[in-house]
Amino acid sequence: MTEAGAALSAASGASAGGAPAASVQPARGSAVLWGETLQTLANVVAHDLRNALNSVAVNLEVVRGRSARGAEASAIAPFAATAAASFETAAAAAEALLSFARPEPGRVDVAAVLLRLARLLAVGGDSRIDITDRSDGRATTSAVADITRAAVARSVLAAVGTGERVACEIAVDDGIFLRVTGATRVPPLPDSELIAAALEQGIRIASGERSIELRFPVVD
Repeated sequence: MTEAGAALSAASGASAGGAPAASVQPARGSAVLWGETLQTLANVVAHDLRNALNSVAVNLEVVRGRSARGAEASAIAPFAATAAASFETAAAAAEALLSFARPEPGRVDVAAVLLRLARLLAVGGDSRIDITDRSDGRATTSAVADITRAAVARSVLAAVGTGERVACEIAVDDGIFLRVTGATRVPPLPDSELIAAALEQGIRIASGERSIELRFPVVD
């Protein structure tokens, strides 16, 4: 989580007032920005996934070795149970990443994106994200799916940073409003290229009081 937060905050490009820096670079394609976002998310879960798979391998090796020596079932059972639990953790990490990465058919729901992201970041056992959804099922945006998901993911990761819990609040008025608030610090904005690409889709990203604030256009 620390590496992900550092990677996203290093190229913030934001001024002290929260507006994008004046020298915003031309936005790259949404597919490129989305691919980079997925790579960052894969790096975030890689540690937990690798540890889980290592635990499966080690405990299964103990089970095989003791079974070959004719050990009692009671002596083998704890290792088999640990291997099974570790496999479930690894499977959950892979499924959460695949679920977040799957192409979005049609319009994308910002609240649903946030929920899938929360499940992905909870793979290690601590969700780090508290969600308050006041959208009443009306959080479908007209912005393209790749940029929408990248904007949500990078903003949340920037706020999570080095392990801080964050609160996410979704509401709908003249647009879909998402506030991502850190517990103790002002999180850095996502990088300027994402901000530029988001703006092209009508998504505004700015900083507030200890928060990153995003506004998405609603479907007409």
